[in-house]
Amino acid sequence: MSSHRSCALVLACAALMAAVAGATQYNVGGDNGWAVPGAGAESYNTWAEKTGFQIGDQLLFVYPKDKDSVLLVQPADYNACNTSSYEKQFDDGSTVFDLDRAGAFFFISGVDANCRANEKLIVMVSAAAAAAKGAPAPSQGSPTTTPTPSPPSDDAGGSTQPPPSSPKAPATPNAPPAASNSTAAKGTPPGAANGAGLTVAGLAGSFVAWVGYAMLAF
Repeated sequence: MSSHRSCALVLACAALMAAVAGATQYNVGGDNGWAVPGAGAESYNTWAEKTGFQIGDQLLFVYPKDKDSVLLVQPADYNACNTSSYEKQFDDGSTVFDLDRAGAFFFISGVDANCRANEKLIVMVSAAAAAAKGAPAPSQGSPTTTPTPSPPSDDAGGSTQPPPSSPKAPATPNAPPAASNSTAAKGTPPGAANGAGLTVAGLAGSFVAWVGYAMLAF
């Protein structure tokens, strides 16, 4: 448990050091300091809109401490230049204010007339800008992911399915064997009809020979 706390403390210190190292201090009003803007001079809010403030940056207000001051106020008091209501008052003549959170900060002069003459400032602090500044750059050696090719579609012209196989033709039953002799009697053994024919031919020949012999005798 103590080791976890030690690691968390080390990480918190490292984050704080990184934020401080990247912090910027801005001199509000430049060489003129915190004072009523001169005729034709850029307003404080126009300058602030062009500046990217981030968490950890600082604002430096320089002014004569016996004649002016800086008040951190709510939006309603900012709009009304209400110098009697404020969250914080600074009158040391060289005020350094830490931008310690994201969001809007509203400042006005502690002198009512100066505030109404546009000695007032709104600062917007972006958390995204701070995160982007502290984000590590991607490594040049990082592997790239190759997209996996999608399977071919089944649309017309792109189908890869095999054609359906043609149905097999039904087997033709074997034809019955043809009858060997249409005149053969049912139940007659094979060859019986041929044998009978030979016997009749032999008898006819014998009869013709006998008739010839008889005629020669008479």
